[in-house]
Amino acid sequence: MVKAIVGALALAALPSTLAFRNTSPFFLFSTSEVTFDTGASVVQSDKINSQVFSSLKKCPSHTYVVVRQEGVSSQDFVDSRSAPRLGLYLSGEAEGIKSANAVPEVVGNVNGKSIARLLAEKCGADFKHIDGSSNLVPYLVEDGLLTEILVDDIPSLSSASKHVLEISFPAPPANRRAKALEQYDSILDDVIEKAAGSDYTVIYTTTPQSEEQAVAALQAEQMYEMESPFEQAVHMELRRDMSTHDRRAAHDKRALFEKYQFFTPAIFMAFAAIIPLLLVLFVGMRSIASLEVSYFAFSKEMGPSGQKKQ
Repeated sequence: MVKAIVGALALAALPSTLAFRNTSPFFLFSTSEVTFDTGASVVQSDKINSQVFSSLKKCPSHTYVVVRQEGVSSQDFVDSRSAPRLGLYLSGEAEGIKSANAVPEVVGNVNGKSIARLLAEKCGADFKHIDGSSNLVPYLVEDGLLTEILVDDIPSLSSASKHVLEISFPAPPANRRAKALEQYDSILDDVIEKAAGSDYTVIYTTTPQSEEQAVAALQAEQMYEMESPFEQAVHMELRRDMSTHDRRAAHDKRALFEKYQFFTPAIFMAFAAIIPLLLVLFVGMRSIASLEVSYFAFSKEMGPSGQKKQ
C-alpha cells in the first residue's frame, strides 16, 4: 500500500491499514518435542487454545513461560530489530530448541492467563506473575504478595519443582514501538536464561491493537516519513556522487564486442521484414520497366483525329 504523506491521504488509506486490526500473532517454542500445527496462517483463537492444551496436556517441560503481549500486530515483528531474540528462538538456531511454531494472524484473543493457570494446576507447578512494564520488572506476585524486584533477582527456575511464569507486557507506545518491543524481548530473554539447564516451553500470546492504537501508530509512522525527505535526498546525492567516482575509477578493459551487443534480435527482425519488401519493390519496378510501347502509337494517324478521318 502506498504510504500517505498528508492527512487526507492517511484517512483514505486507514481502512486497508486496519483491515487486520482484530488479529495478532502467536508464537510457541520449546526445548521439548511439542506437536503444534494449525495448518494455516490465519486461525481462530479458540483453535489456538485447544491446540495448546492438547500439546501440553502431558506436561513435557519443567518450566513454562506464558507471555501476554498487548496491542500488537504481525507487522510489529517483521522488523528483526523489534524482537531479535524471539526471532532467534523461533528460527530454531537457539541452543536446545526442538519445537518452534508461529501463527501470523490469530482472530480473537488467546487467553494467556487461562493457559498459565491451567498449566500450573495440571502440572502441579509454582505459579508466578511478572509485570514487565519496563527494564525493571516491578512486581512479582506470589501468594498474593507484591514485591519490587529486578530481572536478575528472579530465583533460578532450574530447581526440582516445576514453574509457570506469566509475563505481561503493555502495548508499545506509538512513537517507539520497535524500541519498546526490543526491551520486552530483552526481559523475556533474561527470564529464559533463568530456565537454562532444564526443559522449558514459551507460549507467546498477543492481543490485537485497538482502533485508537492503530490510528496512533499510523500517524507516528507518517510523521516520521514527513520528517525524513531531506535526509533521504542528502543520502541520494551522496550515493550518486560515490557512484560517479566508482565508475571513473573502474576502467572496463573488455573488447568492444564483449561490452556491447550490436546484433540484437530486433535488428534481425527488421532485416527479416525489409528483405520481402525490397523483393516486392524490385519485382514491381522490373514489371514497370518491362512495359513496351511502340512509337507508332503516338503518330497522328493513330490518334483520335486520324480515326475520325477514316
